[in-house]
Amino acid sequence: MKKKIIKINILSSNFSFSNYLKCKSVLVLVSLKNQSWTIIAICSFIFLNTFVYSQNKDSSFILVEKGLPKAVIAVSNSHFTSLNKTAIFFQSCIEKSTGVRLPFINEINDQEILNNNICINLHIDQKYKKSSYSLDLKSYDSYKIDFSKTNQIWIIGNSETGVEFGVYEFLERFLGIRWLFPGDLGEYIPKHKNLIIKSKTILDSPVFISRKLSGLHGKFPQLKQWARRNREVSYVSFHHNINRIFPVKKYIRKYPHIYPQKNGKPYIPYSTVGWQACFSEPDTITIAVQNILSYFSKNPHQNTFSLGPNDSTRINGSGYCKTDYIEDDLNTWGFAHASDSYYKWANKVVEKILEKYPNKLFGTLAYFEVAMPPKQIKVHKNIIPFLTEDRLRWIDLKQKNFAEKWIESWMSNAHQIGFYDYIYGTPYLLPRVYFHHMADVYRYAAQMGVSAVYAEAYPNWGEGPKYYLALKLFWNPFLDVDELLEDWYICAVGKLAAPYLSEYYNIWEKFWTQTIKKSTWFKNKGMFLPFKYPEYLDIADISDIYKSRQLLEKTVEMSQTLLQKKRANLILKAFEYYEASAFSYWGLKQKRSDIEQDYAREMNKKRYKLVDEFEEDPFLRHPARFDSKRYDDLNWDESWIRKLLPF
Repeated sequence: MKKKIIKINILSSNFSFSNYLKCKSVLVLVSLKNQSWTIIAICSFIFLNTFVYSQNKDSSFILVEKGLPKAVIAVSNSHFTSLNKTAIFFQSCIEKSTGVRLPFINEINDQEILNNNICINLHIDQKYKKSSYSLDLKSYDSYKIDFSKTNQIWIIGNSETGVEFGVYEFLERFLGIRWLFPGDLGEYIPKHKNLIIKSKTILDSPVFISRKLSGLHGKFPQLKQWARRNREVSYVSFHHNINRIFPVKKYIRKYPHIYPQKNGKPYIPYSTVGWQACFSEPDTITIAVQNILSYFSKNPHQNTFSLGPNDSTRINGSGYCKTDYIEDDLNTWGFAHASDSYYKWANKVVEKILEKYPNKLFGTLAYFEVAMPPKQIKVHKNIIPFLTEDRLRWIDLKQKNFAEKWIESWMSNAHQIGFYDYIYGTPYLLPRVYFHHMADVYRYAAQMGVSAVYAEAYPNWGEGPKYYLALKLFWNPFLDVDELLEDWYICAVGKLAAPYLSEYYNIWEKFWTQTIKKSTWFKNKGMFLPFKYPEYLDIADISDIYKSRQLLEKTVEMSQTLLQKKRANLILKAFEYYEASAFSYWGLKQKRSDIEQDYAREMNKKRYKLVDEFEEDPFLRHPARFDSKRYDDLNWDESWIRKLLPF
């Protein structure tokens, strides 16, 4: 079924996708086979929203006045357990902002007090049925903040998550609270002596059903907490998983034929990577169905399962079984085409699972040998292939055109697709920011009807608003990027310092969206840019390092409050790693005459010292350290100069 995109401008600011900015447009996907019904639906949508808002004039709600509570918080009895944590967080944020604790309704015994106070109700809409999970995930996260009733504010979600996100919207929009980066220092809570709200009803849904950044794990729970408050949630499993479906130790003796062969014997280079099951073997269908049915039986609340191929396979390295590809049939990425065999297998497995568990979702990776859609069949509608690519590549028009044709080929085959991106912070050695290009990518994704987004991030929080912006765009890519950035800078370091911080990031945004195109490092043809290799430093300008330090020191100087100065100093501290990396690279590898070798060696030692110091700070810590075994080719002391390790 072909899809056509119709853009409807929303002139009224009553409708908002965003948390505090006006949405400029929404996208409606129209089936050409049912245009008349679609037009009626669109007209009904516009009429109903116009009707709701015309009946819902701005009303003032006084929640706190002169240091006294003028509102109470109520949680629906049937949902008290599931919403209790959200309600307590809501209460604590208002108290941090106003100094006033709004009581819960069950704490008030005086009916007169209840009658004379605003009641803020947290409620899950019972009409939403979770059985529609796989078909309508946007509704699962949707919420409504209703001001239509006198003395009543309702934060209503279609799920517990919807209510939670509605609370975050309320706090951001009406109290100006921001979660700029992980940790207490990243929490921005402005003070309010009086809290008076004037608003119309707000309806909001995410553009993408699933939104996830990787690398937010480890010893700091603040990382996941920060992401959640910026509405990160993952509903689709799609990662490398064939090794778990067909564990080698369990099946290698009884079913050796389901594994790739080399010299007449099963070839398993590593237990978890470097091989695939033989998808053309009927036993792989039987085994996969048994194991997936068992998984859903043991995990009844899980609604998704990954069919993702294993990582690090190459046809020439015997990663795939010979029956699953034709050696001379290369896909457009230059890999042997194995998609037909793989997706025939995946379709058959999914069809059998759905007989017992309808509406389950199955994610996978359009990656290397299975990057292209199958030629002989359509992919099952309950399978979401995630197209893997570092979309910074799109700053080059040829690479963008190549990617668009790839995406269009998938859109004509699959019912829905996801974007898998690589927006790495570490192990890059300069702040890799490309704010406006990032927005362009996800706007395009929305326009194409992409369902879900995921990015390998492994953040270096020295990149400032990058990951905050990413999650905002994951919810709604049509937000105004400049307004988001300006807001982040002001909240982080104050109005006087914000222009200097902005200029600092502008230097590196220009480098990564304009200068980098001249680099041989950028001209590789891989799905992701070679993040392990630092040759992009070959074209970086030393003057930008000097200017960056000056701007960040000025940012610290112009910050006014203690919190602003602490945030500014954190960003300056993170920059010291970039600075030390650049000088040590230029001195030790390039042996530049303008950098003394002793100084370069000192800078190299500083890099090691800094990443050790950073380990205990959720903002500064590098989740992908340059000196780990995985990235040991980023060490350029005397042993590194000998040779870069192969990728």
